[in-house]
Amino acid sequence: MSVDRAAYQQALRADGEAIAVAGRRDLGTQVPSCPGWTMHKLLAHVGRVYRSVGRHVAERATQMIPADQIPRPPEGNAIVEWFEDGHRFVQEALDGADPDDAVWTWAGPNNMAFYFRRMAHETAVHRWDAEAALGEPTPLDPDLSADGVSELYELVLPFTVANWDVALPATSLHLHRTDGDGEWLLVNDSGRIRMSHQHAKGDAAVRAGGAELLLLAWERIGLETPGVEVFGDAGTARAWFALSR
Repeated sequence: MSVDRAAYQQALRADGEAIAVAGRRDLGTQVPSCPGWTMHKLLAHVGRVYRSVGRHVAERATQMIPADQIPRPPEGNAIVEWFEDGHRFVQEALDGADPDDAVWTWAGPNNMAFYFRRMAHETAVHRWDAEAALGEPTPLDPDLSADGVSELYELVLPFTVANWDVALPATSLHLHRTDGDGEWLLVNDSGRIRMSHQHAKGDAAVRAGGAELLLLAWERIGLETPGVEVFGDAGTARAWFALSR
């Protein structure tokens, strides 16, 4: 599923604003989809990510800016305004960037296009976390979500597997989107993730809408969720989805 720059930027703007709205409602509420986090912690995490990415983008940094140079979040109600400032900062930085411009990224490719995509998906999933903590979350966009599934298995998890002691499932998983285009076959290729977009049989298959597949892949919802169909070995599906913990 191809998503353009404008769609990424629109999602970053709208979902970031929704996180701030959730924060104003109750900073102390627990966020069940992020165990151990309160709403304050969620805003602190995302706001600090915005400041880090915003600096890398604005400065066209080709080396990592150390974490100790990124401002720490404040305590109490000030976190909401601090989050909003970070949200504006990263948007403005990306507005002035060309997707092909060189910049350091933690997973590659080392260009601005990585951050357009990453910030949209980071914000969308955490917007869902924030709203789910307060009740019924508004749905994720299914096309953007399908792109998020691809990003997770193309970039995010391969980086995790390559840099930490993460064992991949020995069995394969096929994902099939039911509300638009999107199929993914996930295979353990000598300890590395090999993802392909094809209709092929895996040891397990999961069929669901694009939003549900993204939430499954990030372990935000379970296989028992209405609208999710599982075929074959459910343990295989759970093992692949557990990689995003």
